[in-house]
Amino acid sequence: MKKADKDMENQSNQTTDNQAILSTDRLSKHFGQVKALEEVSCRIEGASIFGLIGSNGAGKSTFLRLAAGVYKPTAGHMLYEGRVVYENTRAKEDIQFVSDQPYFHFETLKKMARLYSSLYLKWDPSLYEELLQIFPLDENGRLDRMSRGMQRQAAVILAIAANPRLLLMDEAFDGLDPVMRQNLKRVLARQVADQQMTVLIASQNLRELEDFCDHVGLLHQGGLLFVEELDKLRLSIVKVQAAFAEPMTEDMLREAGLQVLQWRTRGSLVEILARNSEREVRRVLEEKRPLLLDVLPLSLEEVFIYELSQKAYAVSELLA
Repeated sequence: MKKADKDMENQSNQTTDNQAILSTDRLSKHFGQVKALEEVSCRIEGASIFGLIGSNGAGKSTFLRLAAGVYKPTAGHMLYEGRVVYENTRAKEDIQFVSDQPYFHFETLKKMARLYSSLYLKWDPSLYEELLQIFPLDENGRLDRMSRGMQRQAAVILAIAANPRLLLMDEAFDGLDPVMRQNLKRVLARQVADQQMTVLIASQNLRELEDFCDHVGLLHQGGLLFVEELDKLRLSIVKVQAAFAEPMTEDMLREAGLQVLQWRTRGSLVEILARNSEREVRRVLEEKRPLLLDVLPLSLEEVFIYELSQKAYAVSELLA
């Protein structure tokens, strides 16, 4: 049997996953002695926004290039709708990749749009014109003379107007001013809702993603530490500030059923982080007759810190 035939047979034998538009099975990518990714397994469901975070060198860009079919895995599988991505023409018709350093084959956005319209059957000229209004760029201006932020806007316009089912973005908001960042978030959210597009964004900036993504995965040193739904993460830890007329200790609250992660006192005030639902925390604390009881907003970064603390990782380095 020819190698090409074997590859097609292996591809057809991969398990199809009706829910996951992108999935990995013990995915590894090595560059010589450097292990960029090592046995990563995860699932990314369709019509969602997935944030992939991690420090420099964590493997985020490598993961995106594997998902785009640019790289061939050293071991394991990167699957799009249950089929291997690498050298999969059908998959690449549905996938767009905006890299951290966009590359353009022609000198103007107008010429690049003509190229994309000839390559991608789902190219939407009306959407392209709409995006030009949202991200006001000169179609005839030389791309190599534009700022980094403007080049990124051009790459985003082309990628979205191609109507991909899967959009991969490396440091999507880098170089964009606050207004353009919000515009991009609104456009992506609309495409996910209306066109069932799936977006995978790799970033170092957790704060940029926390009000935007459905799920977040954390890469560190080539390994995926965990993947979690954001709403579930936010509901898993509660932060409160309280004051009591009678002396109160951490042990007393633990005995009452709270899983206390952090206990801080500031004068008469106590700040408590607990791995319980808000309802459980309120019930326990109200039984202690507090003089003050406020539930405080908890940032996604704080949630990650305490989740990772349980796994004994150096969280200050991971989220720097």
